[in-house]
Amino acid sequence: MKRVFYLIIDQLAGHWEESVKIEGTDLPPANVKGYHEQGLIPNFSQLIDNGLWVKRSWNRERCKTVAALKYLATGSYARAETLYNHSSTWFLEAEKEMGFFEAAKRHYLDKLTVITTGNPFCKGYFYVPEIMQRIPAYYRKMAPSFRDEAVVRDLVFPWMESFPDTWGLAHAYISGMDAITFCPSYTEAPCGRDGSKHTYMLFLDGLIEEIVQFLKTNNWWEETYIVIASDHGYHLGCTVAAEAGVKTNNWCADHPEPWDCEVWDFEKGRSAGIPSNGCRRTTFILSGGALEAKYRGKTIEEAEIIDVIPTIAELLDVPYKCQGKSIL
Repeated sequence: MKRVFYLIIDQLAGHWEESVKIEGTDLPPANVKGYHEQGLIPNFSQLIDNGLWVKRSWNRERCKTVAALKYLATGSYARAETLYNHSSTWFLEAEKEMGFFEAAKRHYLDKLTVITTGNPFCKGYFYVPEIMQRIPAYYRKMAPSFRDEAVVRDLVFPWMESFPDTWGLAHAYISGMDAITFCPSYTEAPCGRDGSKHTYMLFLDGLIEEIVQFLKTNNWWEETYIVIASDHGYHLGCTVAAEAGVKTNNWCADHPEPWDCEVWDFEKGRSAGIPSNGCRRTTFILSGGALEAKYRGKTIEEAEIIDVIPTIAELLDVPYKCQGKSIL
């Protein structure tokens, strides 16, 4: 049996402009590629070294979470007028669409789950009403790291254990990294795991280890593909951050428009003329015990956020038409 564990980590930058370093360190802004190359995230690195890794994955369209989640649910860039805008028009448009999860369920999967919050439950997103689990409202009041732990431990793992012989596609969305913003990327002083992007990256690495160990303990590892993706990155050390009044390249400034920006030279007080575009730098890792040997340890230089879903569709042999292309 083939299984896919699909994990979306909000605001997890997959790579960064390599000329940017955090002041007083040789560290890049917190991102998967940079931290992997410095040996800081061993569990992510284990998946990368034994998987198929997109070094530079991009979101070429809107870098709002609700828009990017649509790309990660459908494998296509939506037209601007159909994106989430709290209007009845959007809901009417969404009802006409079928995301991959609904298509997969109709095609052959007996069991799959969607762990997410809010309107991504709508059609055109992660819509499979008979088996979706909604995160309780009180989870939102938790600290980001405890919230992410609870989603994985209290919802995802128990659901999988309830259908040990039949689950084929499990999905989890964790949003803690998106809440770690307007804060340093790195700090030497202890600040707790929710105090900087750096410490939260290390926490997420531990959560990856927990997921892998869970799959192995339940004897699912050898038949499971792990797909890790993100919706967008964030602004740091760029023209957008500087215009917001930031005085250092060690300060995360969330992901507002404009998403295209340039590296800012804080000493000279001007743009360095180098594209930064931190918000567009997404994550895409394909790994797991089920991955064929010919893909292990291989890299792809570039792909896009819309290539995640067609890759999963190919792994599960589900016929599904979309704008993106499988990386296999």
